[in-house]
Amino acid sequence: MKTTLNWILLIAFALTSNVSCQWESEEDFVDPCNSTITWTPAPPDTCFVLPINGLGYINATRHWPLVLAQHYCPFDPNRFVYLNVYSMTGDVYMNTANLCTGEIQLITSERTIDYPQWGATDWILFKKGNFSLFKVKSNGDSLMALNALTGLRSYFWMNNGQTIQANWEYTFTEHLNLIFNAAGEIIDTIPISIRLGDYKNQLIAATGYYQNDYYIGIVNPDNWQFTPLVQLDENNPPSSVNWLDDKNIIWSNYDGIHAINIITNQISTLRATPCDNMRYTYVSAAKEDSGMLLTTRIEYIYVKPDSLVEYARISLLDSYTGQEWILGLE
Repeated sequence: MKTTLNWILLIAFALTSNVSCQWESEEDFVDPCNSTITWTPAPPDTCFVLPINGLGYINATRHWPLVLAQHYCPFDPNRFVYLNVYSMTGDVYMNTANLCTGEIQLITSERTIDYPQWGATDWILFKKGNFSLFKVKSNGDSLMALNALTGLRSYFWMNNGQTIQANWEYTFTEHLNLIFNAAGEIIDTIPISIRLGDYKNQLIAATGYYQNDYYIGIVNPDNWQFTPLVQLDENNPPSSVNWLDDKNIIWSNYDGIHAINIITNQISTLRATPCDNMRYTYVSAAKEDSGMLLTTRIEYIYVKPDSLVEYARISLLDSYTGQEWILGLE
């Protein structure tokens, strides 16, 4: 099957022309957990130019299932929710996995599911259909629509799973940021526009606009003031924003996974992606400040000299040591 650049954009990565390369030694990789899930050390970067024809197609076969859109459990650092996508037209399966026991549990399956967000009260928010929000318990119980609104995007839990922030696009050009209670009732509107976000210790790390420029910044929910920290390139937008710990915000884009210290304003790159053939999307940080990240790793691999395959897999990345493992969840 040939994949188009439009489909690539839908899973939030894009092509660049940089074909420089960085290599890592695999000698220090150690399986950090006695798990029945296979932990495979991520291979060194191997850079090559993707074969694209004049119509914009990449000559590659997609490997099914796509394994992506992971989100850490906020109260158990070994568990996370993720999606298995088995074909272009088939169902999407939302599962939980335990890194150490290897237990995988099906929550639900639908034709369209995206962006699961696990809350502190064990409700998992997810989007399906016409951008409608649903919630379900992690064991699959109590599946229900959050409310009747459509066009809800960029949602995340706040206040220990008691409230939800979401961006409501009620026309093609107009939108509001709303606060819902856990029952899905609107309890407030926000006087600023924020998109991607993550709540921790009474602060929101988010993307938003400040004086017509696009930034990652901090929002104080007491007064809804947005403090810009890092100006962003709208042609290279982040695909996720998270708190790494109390002092550091992380985000991912085409160039890799980055962090900013909100005290010193120092910016660092935790993991660069110098090759066209590998990108990170969806990054989720463990909530106990361990520095562990779950990523969706999009990678093109030549399985034979004339056979290029596209993979979407979840990896576990230690942001302190740089060790990375690809998790066997297929």
